[in-house]
Amino acid sequence: MPVPLLLSVTIFIATYICIALEKINRTVVALSGATLLLIADVLTLEEAVTEYVHWETVGLLFGMFILVTVLSEGGFFAFTALWVARRLDYNPYRIFVVFPLVSAVLSAFVSSITVMLFFATLTYELARLLKFDPVPVVVAEVVLANIGGAATLVGDPPNVILGLMLGFSFNDFVIHNAPLAVVASGAAIATAYWASRRRLVLSTDVDREGLARMDPAAAIRDPRLFRWGLIAFLVATMLLVIQRPVEALGVPLTAALAPLIPALVVLFAGGRRTEAILRNVDYEVLLFFIGLFIVVGGLEKTGVISALAQAGADWFREEFLGLLSTLLWFSAVVSAIVDNVPLAVSMAYVIKEIAEQPGVPALAIMVWAVSLGTDIGGNGTPIGASANVVAYASMEKKGVRIGWGRWMRLAIPPTLVALVICNLGLAVKLWLRFW
Repeated sequence: MPVPLLLSVTIFIATYICIALEKINRTVVALSGATLLLIADVLTLEEAVTEYVHWETVGLLFGMFILVTVLSEGGFFAFTALWVARRLDYNPYRIFVVFPLVSAVLSAFVSSITVMLFFATLTYELARLLKFDPVPVVVAEVVLANIGGAATLVGDPPNVILGLMLGFSFNDFVIHNAPLAVVASGAAIATAYWASRRRLVLSTDVDREGLARMDPAAAIRDPRLFRWGLIAFLVATMLLVIQRPVEALGVPLTAALAPLIPALVVLFAGGRRTEAILRNVDYEVLLFFIGLFIVVGGLEKTGVISALAQAGADWFREEFLGLLSTLLWFSAVVSAIVDNVPLAVSMAYVIKEIAEQPGVPALAIMVWAVSLGTDIGGNGTPIGASANVVAYASMEKKGVRIGWGRWMRLAIPPTLVALVICNLGLAVKLWLRFW
């Protein structure tokens, strides 16, 4: 085995294991792996930066992070959660169904991490005042947030990676993934509600004074920033929708520029709050992505990705539905064990190579299979996706211990139902040749 190939595989596996164990900061792990590849001369710095780091993905994420931070600083998410709770008359049964569905809708457009930061905390506070168990509701919110994130290009980082690396737009994800995500969300929340409905017994010992103090209007910390952030976010979404037609007219509107343009306008108009917004942007995630792109780039350069793709194409030469199902379930299982971001980077290279093999119908439907698998499969364990980690940690800080066993008992049934629906949907799409 050639030394560069052996080094690239060893560094890749070591990076994955360290990320999964969560003993060392994942950004440090990814950048360390990238640095080792450069030191070992598997990649040159020029190759790493120009050929393997996908800067359009980094740019889109940076723009979206700014917009989400603006909305958060303005109080949008806290306001939305409190407003919904009041509209539901603080009824635990309604909260169990509607809160997860709202988290799914929000997560289709903003980071599920941000969504769960607010919903997990608010659910705990409502549970304390209304005297019900918050854990089944919070787990259902996470499950639906991850399913909802599969619906659009910007809903979950794996979608951003798969879409931009392989040339698929915001509209492509809405057309092909969103219908399956909607059906899967409905089935998942029905499954979760049926399993846990008896834990939501209405109590007569309700803290009405505490509920009265939960005023949605008071959650708006900066009305001007609230308005600017909402307008900028709507503009970014509109630009993503019209991006391809505008590009066809010769205007260089890339997916990265769609959120960056309104984000920069807001920063210019932010006045005193601009520095606070920039301090709260999650730069660590961007560095994590850059490191991962380089680590997986080592596999691409040394031919490991090509060999895996060739083996997969040969194995499923006459059975493409089997390949799609394998991609879906493999992505789902692995995403439950390790962070779904590195998996998405690796799988983007693999399915691109598979699509170039003779006898493979199309790249697009493989993208939908991997996207759905990585997004939804991450629900299986508390570390399967970033939203899970945030919700789990939020409950622990409040003194509510969930534990891996209980998380898996609550999350796996609705996750399996959602994946089965997606698998059936992919089979129908393949039969109709609609991809």
